[in-house]
Amino acid sequence: MSEITCHRFNHSDHQRRRIAAPSLCIGMAMWLLSQAASGAIDKITSSTPATLLMPAKPVPVAALLDIGIVAFDDGLDLTSEDDTVFPEVRLAETIYFSSQLLRVLEKSGGWGAVRVIPTDAVVVDVYLLGVIVHSDGETLEIEMTARDSSNQVWFTRRYKTTVGTYAYDRRRKDNQDAFQNLFVRVSNDLLGYRESLGDARAIAIRQLSELRFAQQFSSDAFNEYTEDNSDGTRRLVRLPANTDPLLMRVRKIRERDYLYIDRMQEYYDGFAKQMHGPYQDFRRASFTSVVKSRQLKKQGQQRIVAGIGTIIAGIYGRLESDSGAGRLASSTTAGAGGLLVKSGLEQKQKAASLDESVSEMGSSLESTLAPQVIELEDRTVTLTGNVQAQYDQWQNLLAQIYRQERTLPNNE
Repeated sequence: MSEITCHRFNHSDHQRRRIAAPSLCIGMAMWLLSQAASGAIDKITSSTPATLLMPAKPVPVAALLDIGIVAFDDGLDLTSEDDTVFPEVRLAETIYFSSQLLRVLEKSGGWGAVRVIPTDAVVVDVYLLGVIVHSDGETLEIEMTARDSSNQVWFTRRYKTTVGTYAYDRRRKDNQDAFQNLFVRVSNDLLGYRESLGDARAIAIRQLSELRFAQQFSSDAFNEYTEDNSDGTRRLVRLPANTDPLLMRVRKIRERDYLYIDRMQEYYDGFAKQMHGPYQDFRRASFTSVVKSRQLKKQGQQRIVAGIGTIIAGIYGRLESDSGAGRLASSTTAGAGGLLVKSGLEQKQKAASLDESVSEMGSSLESTLAPQVIELEDRTVTLTGNVQAQYDQWQNLLAQIYRQERTLPNNE
């Protein structure tokens, strides 16, 4: 009797397990749906401002190095198919980020003139070259290279900052850029390297910059003062006399070049100010879109995986079940799995929709540079094209002016 009872108990237990297995899958499916529906809530974080370093001691005027921030590279060649990147936005960001870094460097008080320049063909004491590796409103990653006019590389480093929703809180009163800390870190690293050089080296860099500019206009007269090293850097051999007439002409030409670069700086400043408001709105929306898109994609993937698993469990339970109740439960489980897969696909479609909305917003940030009319003593010149094209035209004009001024004494 006991054997029969035991057999009946095991058979009944096995039957319950057959019915319970699909039911458990349904319960798990419902739990996954509720968890995915609630979604992950991104933590609201407050960003502690990084401390901007100042020079440890006053810098002599002769040792103040001028900085040229070459308009950032858009980094589009570094993106993958999964990145939501809009070329028109990146184009605007190349100028905007350059301008943000300029403001931080100026506040540090350790430098001479700080300018955004269109190309490293402009002769300055220190070049900053940035590449935008990643930018989506939530995370900004930039690779920076600093080198001086001797072609000596100071450093190449990557800087990455991720912000929370607090960075775009409209109630903030500081009006700082969401990624201000990143630019402060770049400034601090640059100042640290400069102070390690000493003032004597800084003065030599400034002298070398002047000679490099002079060599652009008269290589025969000025090449003898510098020498190229085997590692690709350049060094001073000796200095021309301070009263050298050719050097004095070059200095006059360089003053004109400074004036033009400052005029171009007005364009960069105006562009950055004009796009600040719309760009902050764009980044705020982009941040929200990136966070929601990531959540939706994650939820969608979870639902699809859970749904497929539930369908398989339902089919298996239907095949194994030898009762109507078991088969009904298994069919219900398979149906729930199908709903999960459908829900997962819908979540992914929502994510794609959010990405598309950001794309439409980004298209409004594209801007063009108007032709510039330059008034000189003896002529009026119109420069056209993009920033680099206009500067190339300006350089050609300076070379023409230099040649004319150099030949004037022979014509009198």
